[in-house]
Amino acid sequence: MDGNEVLGLVLVKMATSPVKADRDAIARIERECKADILKITTSLENSRIIAQSLNRHEQGKELKILATGLFWSGVIGIATMFVRPSYVWCGVSLGFVSGIAGRVMEPFKS
Repeated sequence: MDGNEVLGLVLVKMATSPVKADRDAIARIERECKADILKITTSLENSRIIAQSLNRHEQGKELKILATGLFWSGVIGIATMFVRPSYVWCGVSLGFVSGIAGRVMEPFKS
């Protein structure tokens, strides 16, 4: 369990608690946030889901960068093989770097 999930469970537990101090604390939290406790816990859950999806997106990004570099190293390596066979490794290296640079620079396109 992460922090947001624990906080949400504690807030729900305090909101349903028969102890007056817990209910007063929840009332103060609701007053400060200008929202009821259900809305606050829902917001915490939504932020947790968004954080998880962003982490998953970032994990797949590195694999795409590597795959693009390998693809372009193959394409330019084969093309170099027909034009200048002695420079194949140079073409493969340039293709790999160009592929990675193209994928990394993609978010900066306007």
